[in-house]
Amino acid sequence: MSAPIEAPLPRGLRLLGWSGLLPFAAPVAAAAVLPEWRQGALSVFIAYAAVILSFLGGARWGRGLGAGLPASRYAEAVLPSLLGFTALLLVHHPHAALVVLAVGFAGWLLLDLRDPLWSRAYKRMRLGISAVVLALHAAWWMV
Repeated sequence: MSAPIEAPLPRGLRLLGWSGLLPFAAPVAAAAVLPEWRQGALSVFIAYAAVILSFLGGARWGRGLGAGLPASRYAEAVLPSLLGFTALLLVHHPHAALVVLAVGFAGWLLLDLRDPLWSRAYKRMRLGISAVVLALHAAWWMV
């Protein structure tokens, strides 16, 4: 018996997911091309990363509502928001904020990849997008 064929993600969802990388890439590019913009660009990057990390927790929350999951799953869904908020509190220590955010993105990716609620297509997209996000976090040590 062959495995069931999984439907691909809707085109619009894929487009929105991948286009969400632009606000990550633009500040890195701006800092590389215009060094005098580095501090402002880094602040923009950190703020956007905190928002998106929080969004990932919201996605888990929403998915859990649809699946009728226990309360413990909702408690874990607030962790990305708390990590994002912690990063924002580190405004005067941007490299520490980048580490907090990178750990959050990497950890949340690992949780999502192991979660049976997400489709294989979603997990593939998350892996690709998150790999780019993490690479852009690392890029700040080079610009």
